[in-house]
Amino acid sequence: MAGRKDVLPRIVALKRQKAEQDLAVLQARQRQFESRIKALQEELAKADSSTADFQALRLASQNGHARRLLQEIDRVQADLAALAGPMHLAREALKRILNSEDQLARDASGR
Repeated sequence: MAGRKDVLPRIVALKRQKAEQDLAVLQARQRQFESRIKALQEELAKADSSTADFQALRLASQNGHARRLLQEIDRVQADLAALAGPMHLAREALKRILNSEDQLARDASGR
């Protein structure tokens, strides 16, 4: 019977570890998206700089560089927004697991 009591906390600990890893992966993707957006915005700001010569601005406008940058920013922002749902689910799963661990600890200390 003592062996069975030890199994449940180990299972919950493994689930917590998996949930933490899943959340960390999603957070890393979020940081990648945010840094990509920042880089694109900086590139767009350089293209919009008043110090650029007229010829460079004309060519950038003619070839649609600014428009492509804006489209890429929109695409990455959409990817970032799509990540919000899985991030919420991962946080909730981790909360449930942490609550389970707390409950197990309370049950063990109560005995």
